[in-house]
Amino acid sequence: MIRRLWSALFPFARFVRGDRRLVVLVWLASVATAFAGSHASSTVPFSRAALGLSEGDMSLVLSIARLAGFGALVFSWWADRRGRRLPFLVAFSTMVIGTVATGFVEAGWQFAALQAVVRMSAAAVGTMAIVLLAEQIAPDLRAFSISLYGAGGSFGAGLGLVALPIAELDPEAWRRLFWLSGLGLLAMPLLARGIPESRLFVEEERKARLPLAVILRSGFGRRFWLAGSINLFVNVFTAVALAFSIERLVDDVGLTTTTAVVVSLIGGTAGGLGFFVGGRLADVAGRKVVSIGSLLASLAGGLGLYWFDDLGPLVLAVAVSTFGTFAFVPAAASHRTELFPTEFRTTANAGGAYMGMIGSALGLFVGRLTIDRIGLSETVTVLGAAVLTAIAVTLFLPETRDQDLAHVTADR
Repeated sequence: MIRRLWSALFPFARFVRGDRRLVVLVWLASVATAFAGSHASSTVPFSRAALGLSEGDMSLVLSIARLAGFGALVFSWWADRRGRRLPFLVAFSTMVIGTVATGFVEAGWQFAALQAVVRMSAAAVGTMAIVLLAEQIAPDLRAFSISLYGAGGSFGAGLGLVALPIAELDPEAWRRLFWLSGLGLLAMPLLARGIPESRLFVEEERKARLPLAVILRSGFGRRFWLAGSINLFVNVFTAVALAFSIERLVDDVGLTTTTAVVVSLIGGTAGGLGFFVGGRLADVAGRKVVSIGSLLASLAGGLGLYWFDDLGPLVLAVAVSTFGTFAFVPAAASHRTELFPTEFRTTANAGGAYMGMIGSALGLFVGRLTIDRIGLSETVTVLGAAVLTAIAVTLFLPETRDQDLAHVTADR
């Protein structure tokens, strides 16, 4: 019975050899991307002090960085016209180089500019990785394969937390974390040799391309705006809740940096099962129901993190929040991918991802106006209404479980 349950929840053996290699390589890219992307938020207590910024100022800096993620659409436009593989590799290398360069900044505007490059390229990596998986993997394993990609991101972010005590060594030691991200370039030879071009893109490339504006005026336009708005509303809340989580534990609760890291790792490890459970349930029960349940858990745990002060409830809150957030990733990502035809699937997903960045920027901008006035916990609580809005919008999307992507076509 245990073996059957394991096989049902973790169907690794059902991947064919080529698909298994793709999943592993995309997982590796996810680890490196998440490790690099984690530093902007986790080092806030240290980088903020070194750059002479208040909490509100730092919220504005992070907001500006996210708004500049619009550039990810350039990568996606390229990917929908020339293939997924090369833009993926270029975006990955750009992300690593931008992160390393962040370690040399001397002013807040420099931090914002380089993190804008990082956010832009990381968003492009994530969008194309999900599309590559969705277009290669069988429908009954699609969300699970995306959950493995998300698990790589969780592991990479965890590595960033493990390395965070380095930032305490001296006032400038936080820079070393950004420099460590340069190790991601060691993965480039493996990615360049092993990442294939999308099978569906190769099959579609001889067909005439429709302008994006034409497609958005079709029935897919409604899907685009609904899916994008879900990303926007979710990120209004999560951007602030995540960006200031370490600051909350260290400055508000009074934990040491090491204890804050341990709390985050214990809760995050327990919640990490959300990727696999969410991905597998999305393949079995459907995308919408898993997305809605995941968002409710993410909201409940996120609010607990900002209102509990005792260690036990804090760990539980982090675990519940992380489980919900991680379970949402494969369910929502597979849902978004399955809503659109091959000829603009990457652009549509990148547009949705950029709307998520706008949501992040909006949440952080609200934080700039309210954190220093009404408090951090109160700001996060108010922003929680955005998650409830995202849940309501999800109800208007069609269910896409078991969708054959080759049959999702735009009118010609």
